[in-house]
Amino acid sequence: MKICIVRHGSAVAGTVNDQNRSLTEKGTMQTEMAGKWLQTQTLTDPLCWHSPFLRTRQTAGNIILAGDYTSEEHSELTPDGSINALVDDLQKLQRDVILVSHLPLVGHLASYLVDGEIRDQPWSPAECWLLEGDIAGPGCMTVISVWYPALVKV
Repeated sequence: MKICIVRHGSAVAGTVNDQNRSLTEKGTMQTEMAGKWLQTQTLTDPLCWHSPFLRTRQTAGNIILAGDYTSEEHSELTPDGSINALVDDLQKLQRDVILVSHLPLVGHLASYLVDGEIRDQPWSPAECWLLEGDIAGPGCMTVISVWYPALVKV
């Protein structure tokens, strides 16, 4: 199984839990480029899960346009979502998945799946980590590719 963890693109200023913050123009361009990068990865019929927040819905929308993926809202992809509940839901999937979420959840999930422990992991807006492995518990996946929008001029 492959999991791509994506942080939403650059958003207008506000508080972390402000559900109505939208992407900036730069954030829109970042997420369009993330979608194009995801098209170059070998994902099998991926499902795109996103948080209910506006900026992640917009990010997922741009990713979906680039790859024609199916999208669903997932309540555990909020900044303070439960890693355990999310991992339980991921274990039930029989297909690759793109997860569009927020700090600190993206870093917590990546460190849990790769290193086996939850820790804060810095993550740029629209940054993507592609992981591969069987979701069997902590430390079960390997990072196979990373895309950093900061390396692309927008």
